[in-house]
Amino acid sequence: MLGDKIERAARKGVAFSAAGVLAAIGVAFLTTAGWMVLSELRSPLFAATIIGAIYIGAAAIALAVGMKKPTPRVYTTSHTLSDSGLTPLQTVVLSFLQGFEKGRENARPKQ
Repeated sequence: MLGDKIERAARKGVAFSAAGVLAAIGVAFLTTAGWMVLSELRSPLFAATIIGAIYIGAAAIALAVGMKKPTPRVYTTSHTLSDSGLTPLQTVVLSFLQGFEKGRENARPKQ
């Protein structure tokens, strides 16, 4: 059981690592292609400026996402329990007794 969990975690880690390496290689090729196109259209200085701005923008977005504080989960409870002043055990016992009484009323022959 524990071995299965470790194996799944290892596979997941290898898959994410491989995806990260392949994505980095893809970004390198796209950057090179973008450099070639932009330097042909304008100049190498223009190409460097545009590609640098794209990377700075992507870094700013990643930084903003990383700095976002997670919203805490708020667990609500039933208001009827807290309004009645009874403990949960008292509420369970009271509900049981009320159900028992209703069952006895329904079981009596009506005259």
